[in-house]
Amino acid sequence: MYVDTLPSLAREYWHALAHSKPGLAHDEAIPRARLEVGKLRVDPQALARYRSFVGSGENFPLAYAYVLAQPAHFHLINQPDFPVRCVGLVHASNHTRRLGEIDASQPLALSVAVTEDHPRRRGREFMLHTVLSQNGRDLIEMDSACFTRVRGAPRGESSRPAEAPPVQVEAGERLVDLRFAAHFGRRYARVSGDYNPIHLAAWLARPFGFRRAIAHGVGSMARIEAELARNSGTATREMAIRFRRPLELPGQTVLHRCAQDPAGYVLLDANGRELLSGVRR
Repeated sequence: MYVDTLPSLAREYWHALAHSKPGLAHDEAIPRARLEVGKLRVDPQALARYRSFVGSGENFPLAYAYVLAQPAHFHLINQPDFPVRCVGLVHASNHTRRLGEIDASQPLALSVAVTEDHPRRRGREFMLHTVLSQNGRDLIEMDSACFTRVRGAPRGESSRPAEAPPVQVEAGERLVDLRFAAHFGRRYARVSGDYNPIHLAAWLARPFGFRRAIAHGVGSMARIEAELARNSGTATREMAIRFRRPLELPGQTVLHRCAQDPAGYVLLDANGRELLSGVRR
């Protein structure tokens, strides 16, 4: 599927709410759908506001690639013949690689495709592969894993697909304390366009099963990317992250280097529980 330009993310949210789907059945295939966007422009002022909010000194933070791609992800999933619903979708992990430098003053092309999917204990996880290009040259590649629950899964432990237990990351050197204020979700929504209600206020998050509002996963990733770039004094070429549990707002966290890998990092909450971990190079 090809589109010249994309609707806003807010419009995609409204579409997802107004056009309900039954959701993915346990024995239903996820199609290898693809979307190409011909003309994607970066708003220099919006990018500057984003950089200022997350504290990034880089011209184009890797986390901003997800901000540009998210409307395309939702537009693909919102198609009537795509069986997965946007409502209830969980962003499980993200892996972004910088292949070249983006000129934010020039238009971009974007493509996103479903490349793989895997059964999980309570549903299915599928991968969205995104490429941002300029003048025919691929500049950023990103793989975003999304989890969706399925309908009609057989009961019983034996029916659940085998899944490797999550790897426990050992925290090493303490790098910085990061506080996420109660209004973090609302402020991040203004610079990213992601007004998912679970991030905005406790009373909006409760109907979705959360006690309090939770931080945007990519919002926390953006702050970590900025801190690690500042700590290392080098530009970010690669950023991988796996989300373990929601970060409730307000929240006090500590960013550590990973003991097993000097390029790895782990974010712990005030009780020492792992919120997310990944690799930055």
